[in-house]
Amino acid sequence: MRFRSLVIAAAISLLFSVNTFAQSKGFAIVIDPVSLEQARAEVEAYAAALEQVQGFKVYVVEDRWGVPDSIRHCLQQLHAERRAPIVGAVFIGDIPIPMVRDAQFLTSAFKMDQKRPWRESSVPSDRFYDDFGLQFDFLKRDSLQSDLFYYSLAAEGSQQLRPSIFTGRIRPTDAGGTSRYEKLRAYLRKAVEAKRNPEPVNTVFIYTGSGSVNESKVAHICEYAAMQEHFPDLQRRGGSISYMDYADRPFIKERLMNEMMRPVLSIGLMHHHGDYDTQYLSHYPKPDDMASALDYLMHCYRARLERAERFGQDVDSVRRAIEVRDGLPEGWLLQAACDEAKAREQAMTDSMNLTLPDFASWGYKPSCRVAFYDACFNAAFIEEDYIAGEYIFQEGRTIAGIGGSVNVLQDKWPDKLIGLLDGGLMVGQVNRFNVDLETHVIGDPTFVFTRFEGWMDCNALVFDPKPSRLRKVLRSSDKPDERLLALELLRDDASLGDEELLKVLRSDPAGLVRLEAFEILMDRRSPLAVDAILIASQDGFELLQRFAVNEMSHSGDPRLAPALARLIVANNTSARVAFNAQQAIQFFEPDVISAAVEEALEEVLPFVVRPEAYAARVHSIVDTYIGRWDDDFRGIISGEASAGMRRSRLGFMKIYLPPYLVPDMVGFAESLTDEDELLKVLDAFGWHGAGYRSDEIRALCSRLMADPARSEAVRREALKTAKRLK
Repeated sequence: MRFRSLVIAAAISLLFSVNTFAQSKGFAIVIDPVSLEQARAEVEAYAAALEQVQGFKVYVVEDRWGVPDSIRHCLQQLHAERRAPIVGAVFIGDIPIPMVRDAQFLTSAFKMDQKRPWRESSVPSDRFYDDFGLQFDFLKRDSLQSDLFYYSLAAEGSQQLRPSIFTGRIRPTDAGGTSRYEKLRAYLRKAVEAKRNPEPVNTVFIYTGSGSVNESKVAHICEYAAMQEHFPDLQRRGGSISYMDYADRPFIKERLMNEMMRPVLSIGLMHHHGDYDTQYLSHYPKPDDMASALDYLMHCYRARLERAERFGQDVDSVRRAIEVRDGLPEGWLLQAACDEAKAREQAMTDSMNLTLPDFASWGYKPSCRVAFYDACFNAAFIEEDYIAGEYIFQEGRTIAGIGGSVNVLQDKWPDKLIGLLDGGLMVGQVNRFNVDLETHVIGDPTFVFTRFEGWMDCNALVFDPKPSRLRKVLRSSDKPDERLLALELLRDDASLGDEELLKVLRSDPAGLVRLEAFEILMDRRSPLAVDAILIASQDGFELLQRFAVNEMSHSGDPRLAPALARLIVANNTSARVAFNAQQAIQFFEPDVISAAVEEALEEVLPFVVRPEAYAARVHSIVDTYIGRWDDDFRGIISGEASAGMRRSRLGFMKIYLPPYLVPDMVGFAESLTDEDELLKVLDAFGWHGAGYRSDEIRALCSRLMADPARSEAVRREALKTAKRLK
């Protein structure tokens, strides 16, 4: 049905100063019938704000089907409208959840054996709804959770993510004793208030938890510097960018909650480990053994131990003396100490991690308008309750967040285009250009901050990306994120050549823009990829350097070995780059990387103290990783590997296939008579399109697709792999 606004149009100019769409663009509200009935007034107010404040033509789609295919078809039709086609959609209430299978290569990190339970080994993803280039085969509906629908990514469609529209989820549940409809009504009122009373970006906050990117201080410094590029005017106009690290305080949880509850906080970006019900903020000491428990006993019973000082420092004697004196059973005090140690551990765990019950028990009401959850599973919206949902359904001012429905990669670009929020770009558009299968907006995807002076109209640029205008932005804008956006919108345009991208990588003053140019070159499988990696591996922007090292692993090209070796032997490589460089050793031919390391050592050793020890340390690292998988894969090829080893290593091939072993594995694949194993190998091959020997995989796929003796399943998998390698 079509919603018609009840608020007079004359009020538009008084409500908001930006109304560029003039209803030339549409937006779909997809909502289940019960939620619509229960929150009709709030839905109407939300739709009115979308029309009057943001200039959308709103289509309210009442989901009477309860089937993802029907919703997707409806969205495709609305997107094809000649006048006011939709550019985005929000799914409100109990809208079916697509569970995507056979598409793990489109995630940032999720790699699970699909023989495990389907709910665990599938990816909850609204890319099913918003990327019309993908095609899916329906598999089944979940027998226990009826809103879950399983689909396989089909070979006939695209094997890359290029969302056609932006989307978001507003999915309240009955968790916590408050009905989903009460939560929905309250949330929509909050979302409408944010549209009627917009505000600029005032403050940006970054939190880094334990274990994040190897706790690299250089990475954290560079991230803070990148925020200055994202928000070049923020501090000049009286705003702020603040930072907090888990090591700043012994118990950081309360301090983090207080920061996130500040009413003036606009954006909170949190890096940490996570689960659907937990933000793992810090680590804690654990009593590893009985000695630790006894140490804690001495702490807990200090008064008694002091009275028993005549027994000296023999803890066992002291413990036994106290038990005898107090008439306690032998060993009771020790058990009590162990119990208290466990209780202390639990208390410390509770003080270090932020969990779902904490929202109620601590009175935690986040107020940052937009939260970024750089953590696994925090946005797992298939759960009855989940972290990202709690953030938006509290009484605080949080409107939207971006997070992952499954696990996420640490080495990703979590703040890409975040600065454009200062330019009035909608949150959903920021997420649309951060394409992973698992990454979603939880909340209103149309939320915007008021556009600060000096920024162009970023939404208009996205909706009407004329190449001539984009190139002008690229040449003349003084804002890094505007130049970054121009590159992003020209990503698939032939007018943006690889040589030009390489020039941007060499010369742009902003690390964010250099990183975007690098990403596009890698995405294109550019012939200039090696040159780009060599340049980026020496860049001062840590995230770009880190990405370059990861691309060395993917490539394995011998021409990259000297640059990798220099990072390995360097005295002060940042922690995460050093970690990734060491991991990259295993993807280079042993003789090649060994020779490169020796040459690099010859350059360094004259200028270090204790050169023998320095070299020994480097050799120890190299010996740990060099040729790590040779015996395993050659055992598979020769048939000497056990059945268990064969299964596990073929699964590991998604990550651990050194490019120099590709020719051997291609020959092995072509000789396979076990079709299940061949399908597994072809799937793994699809993860290695950047390898310097990947053309041999492409040739294999062509031969298999053209072979009439091969089954339909093999030919389809070969087609799918070939598309992934483009």
